[in-house]
Amino acid sequence: MADATRIVITGMGAVSPYGAGVPALLGGLTEGRSALRPIEDFDTSGCGCTHGARVPQGSLTALTGSNNLRRAPRGTQFSMLATEEALQMAGYSPSTWAPERVSVFLGTYRAMAEVSQDIWHRIITSEPRFVQPLLFQETVTNAVASALSIRWGWRGTNYAISAGNACGFQVLTLAAQALRGGRADAIIAGTFDLFTTATHFDMDDIGVLSGANVSRPFDTRRDGFIMGEGAAVVVLETLAAAKARGATVLAEVAGLGVAHDGHAFGVHHREGRGLASAMRQALQAANVAPDAVDYIAAASNSTPSLDRAEAAALRTALGDAASTVPLSSIKGLLGEAESASDMFNLLACVGAVRGGGLPVQAGTEQPEFELNLVRTSQGHRPVKAALAHSYSFGGNAGAALVRALSQQE
Repeated sequence: MADATRIVITGMGAVSPYGAGVPALLGGLTEGRSALRPIEDFDTSGCGCTHGARVPQGSLTALTGSNNLRRAPRGTQFSMLATEEALQMAGYSPSTWAPERVSVFLGTYRAMAEVSQDIWHRIITSEPRFVQPLLFQETVTNAVASALSIRWGWRGTNYAISAGNACGFQVLTLAAQALRGGRADAIIAGTFDLFTTATHFDMDDIGVLSGANVSRPFDTRRDGFIMGEGAAVVVLETLAAAKARGATVLAEVAGLGVAHDGHAFGVHHREGRGLASAMRQALQAANVAPDAVDYIAAASNSTPSLDRAEAAALRTALGDAASTVPLSSIKGLLGEAESASDMFNLLACVGAVRGGGLPVQAGTEQPEFELNLVRTSQGHRPVKAALAHSYSFGGNAGAALVRALSQQE
């Protein structure tokens, strides 16, 4: 494949329940350090689940050291800080790319749920006239994507994409198409999601949160997930463009796949056909055989439906390799961060192919399926190709095959 059509990552940033920064995220995952803890910033009385994986409040100024984001909604704060870190890693300056050649593709499942909750709280507890009119512009799905372009003065395409928990892979696929089509020189691609009092109670009411306050991916005793949150961003360029400006390439996004179950809302197809299709697409696009995959960042969130469908999809897409490739779901450590989990999985794969080790599978003591779960910290295990994927309750599925570049490339 020509360098002009190969998509690479030159920068990455994250805000996670471990705090601000990619090092905090990857360090916590490879150490197997849980970020699940009792929720303290709102009252969970009446909920069966009282735990969550919240972004530490004190971590939001860790990368900037300034106060200019304190009044912004948390989703904007998360995404701004993740973008700033990614740009620093990519070696960005205002002269790196022409403003009209930089695009922002941002995915989110719940968008600005926290702002909407705040508005309705004010309306119910006081009067509508006490709601600041400018708050309403923060409720739209594209509010954060637009905020990023405004902050850095970019004038390229600005997309806000919502496609359930798997919208991160929709973002990556659309971004890759735009870069290959010459519509941008660089794309800031990422996702964000956060949970609120309302979303936590909603998930608890419909019975998908863990009553035991434990996330147990692939375990026979799993009874639901723990909610998480955060944001992650990557800078995408073609390999040719990255080479031309002397950028450091972190990894190649060698193959992408997206699909939908076409089955039913809220229930995964029993054989996981959407996820199987997405994984097959990613492997075929990367020209990588299943037994050449060295690590899989899984989608399992400790719910019976998703775990069974994912295990079936792995068998369909990978064959015998499904039981031998090292695999883990970071949601045992970080909870279900919805669309943010997609990009956390991608960053975990980038960390793995760069020699940073594999995320540890936490919470799983009685596995139901024949999978090669990463049980302990495995240090700097050689990984050439890693597969990240996601599977939404709405039927959307996505996958990305990440690989390391050789010195000759």
